[in-house]
Amino acid sequence: MRRFVWILLAVFLASGLAWQVQAPPDPASAATVARKPDSILGAPLYSQRAAERYARSVGCSRYIMQTIPIYYKVAPKRGIAPDVLVAQAILETGNGRYTGDSRPWNMAGIKKGGIVGDEPRDFERPATASAGVRMHVNHMAAYTGKQPIGTPHDRYYDARAAQKSRGWWVRRVSQLGGGVWATDPAYDTKIRDILDDMRG
Repeated sequence: MRRFVWILLAVFLASGLAWQVQAPPDPASAATVARKPDSILGAPLYSQRAAERYARSVGCSRYIMQTIPIYYKVAPKRGIAPDVLVAQAILETGNGRYTGDSRPWNMAGIKKGGIVGDEPRDFERPATASAGVRMHVNHMAAYTGKQPIGTPHDRYYDARAAQKSRGWWVRRVSQLGGGVWATDPAYDTKIRDILDDMRG
């Protein structure tokens, strides 16, 4: 009987100690922390389904629709909110209609490294939806001080160096305008309006 009591006591203590041990935070679960509406980093405020519903409601092309699931898979690998990148892609591509100089699958009007022109030939031309999303995620990673996924496009290095020289990393949508990502002073407002409309 005494031996049985000792075994029970040992099991009780061991289980109590197990509760005290804290595992290091999992990077994937770190991305699930709720983010503020203006934040670029963190978990999405709006689900993949909400992003798809919004994209359909505004008549987005297949270029947007095919990339949404990829954004929700790839962006969290760098702690970047996928809904923010989807909203940015919708804005940058004119709902996936590519009415500007950029062409599919360039999801954010990303130019080739070292280029300052605005001709169609000056923009990156990813071959697939996955390549386009990865390039976009990597480009935002350059601005936010994150490491790229795989070998990045050349413009990643230009963007990272430019942001590093500013002395701060982008953390909020409101920091993307004013010549940082775009010159349009209403750029951040347009992205946040799309995000607000995703709420449904």
